[in-house]
Amino acid sequence: MTNRTAWIAGLGQGLGSWGTLINGSDLASLANGSAVLSSVADIANGTNLDMFMDISFKFTGLTSATPAAGSNVSFFLATLNQDGSSYGSGELASGGTQTRAPAMPLLGSYGIETAVAATSFTGTVTGLTIPPQSFRVALFNNSSFAFSATAGNCVVTYKTYNLNLNS
Repeated sequence: MTNRTAWIAGLGQGLGSWGTLINGSDLASLANGSAVLSSVADIANGTNLDMFMDISFKFTGLTSATPAAGSNVSFFLATLNQDGSSYGSGELASGGTQTRAPAMPLLGSYGIETAVAATSFTGTVTGLTIPPQSFRVALFNNSSFAFSATAGNCVVTYKTYNLNLNS
């Protein structure tokens, strides 16, 4: 019998659907050069034990401008600490913002095309390794834009999955 390796749906937010990773209200009016910690309930991966996560985002309703060179959005891992109430470096509270990138492990980032003026951008960051514990995600806006004040215009979702080594 030949063994093969294949992706399989996660036990948390499986491959069949995308779940909310960061609430639109957390992202509303987020200034360029600012970070926010998600106020969505923890991803309880200490139970599900998923290995990987994809993050998909769409930001619309932006003021039309050409992004500066090096523009991006970055996602940071904010693990629940032993105190059971703070995340990552403890510098951000749930839904809280600050005007610098967080001092937390970088999950991934997505570059934004700088050649074209736009009022929206979208993308997906794939294959992010996640820990076997509860966590949230922080986003750093280095897009050259302040995000829309309308909460529904900014969406960040995720799905989780694993490897099946002998399918």
